[in-house]
Order: sequence, then C-alpha cells, then structure tokens
Amino acid sequence: MLPELATLREVQGFDIRLAACDRALARVPRALDGIDGEVAAARSHVDAVEEELRQTAAERRHAETELEEAEANVDKYGDQLLGARTNEEYKGLQQQIASAKTRIGTIEDRILAQMEKADELEAKLADRKRTFAERSTVLEAQKTEIRSTARDQEAQRDQLRRLRAVSFAGLPEEIAARYERIRAREGIAVVPVRDGRCSACNVRLRPQVLEEIHAGRSILACEPCARILFLEAEPAAKSA
Repeated sequence: MLPELATLREVQGFDIRLAACDRALARVPRALDGIDGEVAAARSHVDAVEEELRQTAAERRHAETELEEAEANVDKYGDQLLGARTNEEYKGLQQQIASAKTRIGTIEDRILAQMEKADELEAKLADRKRTFAERSTVLEAQKTEIRSTARDQEAQRDQLRRLRAVSFAGLPEEIAARYERIRAREGIAVVPVRDGRCSACNVRLRPQVLEEIHAGRSILACEPCARILFLEAEPAAKSA
C-alpha cells in the first residue's frame, strides 16, 4: 500500500474518532438538562406538600379567628341576657347563644380536622423530603459522572487533533486538499473495495481500475462517487 494511502486511512481513523467525540460531547448539555429536569420534578413534589401545608395552616388560623368571634358572641349575648326586659328579648338572646354555641362546635370540628390533616401532611412532607434527598444524591452523582466523562472525552479529542495534525502534515498538499474536499462532501473519503465494488456507492469497478488498485502504484478513486479506494488485507487462511 502506498504510504500516502496508509496515511489517509490513518487520518480518516482520527476523523472518525473525533466525530464520535464531538457527538458524545454534544449530548452532554441535553443529558445535564434532563437530570436538572428530574431534580426539579422531584422538588415539585416537595413544594406541592409544603404549599398544601401552608394552606391548611392558613385555614386553621382563619377558623381560630372565627372561633374567637363566636365565643365573644356567646359572652356578649350572655351579658345581654342578664339585662333582658321582656320574654321575647330573653328568648331571642337564648336562641342567639344556642346558635353561637352550635357554630363553635362546628368550628372546633373544622380545627380538629385541620390539625389532623396538618399532622398527615407533616409526615408526608418528611417522606417527600427524604425521597428528594436520596434522589438528588443519585442525580448529582450522575451529573458528576457525565462531567467527568466529558472532560476525558475533551482530553481525548485534543490528543486526537494533535495526532491528526501530525499525520495530515505528512501528506502532499494536493492529496490533503483532495481528501478534505471529499470528506466535506461525503463524510467518509477513503473506502475499501469489496467484491470488485466500491463499498460506499456499491458500483462495480472497471477491471482496469481493479488492476491498478491491486498494483498499488497510485491513489485511485471511484469514478461515480469520487471516494479514494483501497484494498483490504486478505484474511489469514484458517489452519487445518
């Protein structure tokens, strides 16, 4: 194989590995965003219980204010009862007191229910916070691993670029430019011949072209797709 062709294959190997590094690194921001989304979703479960707990506390404070008002009314109507001058006024105040006491009982039931609900929510919140903390630890570890892998890939990419530059510098200018043109257009510039065909476009090569490739005296290209061709090494014969 011509030294230039061997160098082209080496350069292309670097380019393939560099493209793989670039694809992997391009996925990093999305992967980190996905994990941040999971953290936010887990946090929202905690926030929802905290909000429900705040609402329950606000409802209880409102109920306690109502209770104070109802108890004040009972005291007020009791004082007025002592000064009632007619039976109608006396009976009316008794009805007001009875109504206020009924309301007090209803409010106390609401407060008790709110207290029980608050206890349940406190337990639920503690469970949600524990789950969130555990999940956050796992997700943060995943982010750390992703960032560490990304740093390794960046270092690998830098090394590949340096090695590629050294190999590429050894190519004649015309061959190097030709390779870059084909790579920009087709992605893969150097392809093997298989069964007398270009392995990229699958077009059968002319016998003369195949003979010249076998001779290995010059760099030849597939006429339809213009990719540079090479012969793969024959597999070693199996021992009997």
